[in-house]
Amino acid sequence: MPNTAIADATDIQVLHSIALNVATALNAQVSSIYRWVAEDNVLELVATHGLNEELVGTLRLRPEQGLTGLVAQTHKPVSVKHPAKHPRYIFVPHSFEERLQSYLCVPVFQIGRQFLGVLTVQSEYARIFSPGEISAVVQASSRIAQQFS
Repeated sequence: MPNTAIADATDIQVLHSIALNVATALNAQVSSIYRWVAEDNVLELVATHGLNEELVGTLRLRPEQGLTGLVAQTHKPVSVKHPAKHPRYIFVPHSFEERLQSYLCVPVFQIGRQFLGVLTVQSEYARIFSPGEISAVVQASSRIAQQFS
């Protein structure tokens, strides 16, 4: 089975639960999970808490698109206060993200460092996420990797 496959509806529920738990733990309004679809060279939104749920399965970003794509390119976390002012920011219509003032995204890796996707966290108030918060999101990304495997 390719790493881009998500086994069943149970896995989708687990991913939505992880997104909710991450948002709650970080007192953030949004947490989203994108899986890497290597054959199409895109990140695909597979779960979210706080963004428009109609975008799940339809929102696809290339590595050169937006801050989320930047993490796909560099495989490094990105934390930005006022993301709309960042040169890599792109507006996604109908996402409901225009209210968001902080952004954190970490890559999701399988053991052996195979890139599987990204986990994003966004909040309505402007802040830089602390090293402890970034570590917590990285830890949550390991649970996501288990679902993508």
